[in-house]
Amino acid sequence: MSSEELDKLLPGTIVGPYRIVRGFRGRGGMARVFEVEVREKYRRPGFPIRMAMKVAKPDHQAALSAEADYLSRFDHPNVVRIFPILGYHRPVYAARGDFPFGQGWYYTMELLTGGSLYHHLCRPTTLTGMIRPPADGEEHPLHLLQAVGIARQLAAALEHIHQRFVINLDVKPGNVLFRQRRFRYLQSSVPQAVLCDFGIARDLRYPRTGLLGVATPEYVSPEQALETGRRGQPVDVRTDIFSLGIVLYEMLTGRLPFENIALIVDPQYRPMPPRQIRPSIPPALEEITLRALEKDPNRRFQTASEMRAALERVPVPPDWNAWGRRALVGGTAAVVLLMGGWGLSHIGEVTPTPPATVTVTESPTAGPPLVEPSPTRTSAPVRPTSTPAPTKTPTPTPRPVTPTPSPTPGG
Repeated sequence: MSSEELDKLLPGTIVGPYRIVRGFRGRGGMARVFEVEVREKYRRPGFPIRMAMKVAKPDHQAALSAEADYLSRFDHPNVVRIFPILGYHRPVYAARGDFPFGQGWYYTMELLTGGSLYHHLCRPTTLTGMIRPPADGEEHPLHLLQAVGIARQLAAALEHIHQRFVINLDVKPGNVLFRQRRFRYLQSSVPQAVLCDFGIARDLRYPRTGLLGVATPEYVSPEQALETGRRGQPVDVRTDIFSLGIVLYEMLTGRLPFENIALIVDPQYRPMPPRQIRPSIPPALEEITLRALEKDPNRRFQTASEMRAALERVPVPPDWNAWGRRALVGGTAAVVLLMGGWGLSHIGEVTPTPPATVTVTESPTAGPPLVEPSPTRTSAPVRPTSTPAPTKTPTPTPRPVTPTPSPTPGG
C-alpha cells in the first residue's frame, strides 16, 4: 500500500464492517481520515451509524496501533472518543483490514463535524483553501470569552491524558475540533473543543528520545525541539503546556508568538506581550499566557491542572449573544402560548345549537295524541320573558254528518 493509493480510496469501498462515505483532507501527515457508515448487519445499539475511520499510511502502522491504545484509556468530553471495531466478541480498538490495494491498520472514532480551531483562526484567501495570515497581516483573534473558554477545555483535556501517563506532543489548532451540540442555538457561545490526533503521543512510563518527527515546528516546546532539553531532562507534561500557551497566544492576538523554530529554541528571545497587541486582554490572562511560554520548563505551570485553575480565575465578559438568543426563543415561546390561550378562550364563546325538542299534548277528545313540531332552530340566543307564551292545543274539528238517502215508499 502506498500513500498515493490511500489518498485515492473511493467512496463505497467496503472495509470490514464499514463502508467509506468520503475522505477528509489535511487531517494528519501519518494517516488519512474517512467518514464511514456502519454496514446494516453490524449495527448495534449504543453505536453511531456514522463514524470517522483513521487509516495509517505505510510507514506509520505501528504508530496508529499505539495511538488507538492511548485513546482507549481516555474518557473525557474534551478528548476524542474511540469506538471498538465492530464484529469482534471482545473490545478491539485497532484492526488490520483488507483494502483494494492491500492490508492496513485502522481504528474508528467519533465523527466531529463542527470544524476546527484552525478554521476559526483563518479565512479563505485563495481558491485552494485556507491559509494562515502572515504575522504582519490582518489579525483574526477570537473573542475573549471564546479564547478563555477553549483554553480551559484544552487544559482540562491535557490534565486528563497526563493522569493516564500520556503526553500529546502535537497540541495545535488543526488538532482541536469542535463537537456539534444539541440545541446549540441555546448553548453557550463557546464551542465544545475536542483534542484529537495522538499520532506522535508518548507514554510517560517509557521515556525515549528521538527525532522531532511530524510535529508542527511552530507549536513545539524548546525541549521538544532539542529533544533532550538544555539541562538534559526528558520531555514531559510541561511540553504540552508550552504548546497550549502558543495556541492561547494565537487565539488572543491572531499571531504566533514565535515565527520560526529558531526563535523557540533561542533562550534570549521573548515574545511580544499580548496586551501590546490587544490592550483589552486582562492582565491576569496575559500573565498566564507568558508563564506558559517560559523557555525554562521549571518556570512554567508544572501541571495542566495548575494552568486550568489559573484560567478559571480569569474574569470573562458576559455571554450576551447566548442570552439574547435564549431571550428571543423564550419570547417567541411566550407569544405562541399566549396566542394559543387566546384562541382556546374564544372557542368557548361560540353558542351551541340547541337540540330539537318535541312537545306532546294530549287532547281531551278521543283519538291519538297529536305531535306539535318545535320552533325553528336558530343560533341567536333567546331572551327569557316574564310571561310564558301560551301553548296552543289544536282541537280536532268534528266532521259533518253525511245524510243517508231513505227509500221512498212505493218506489
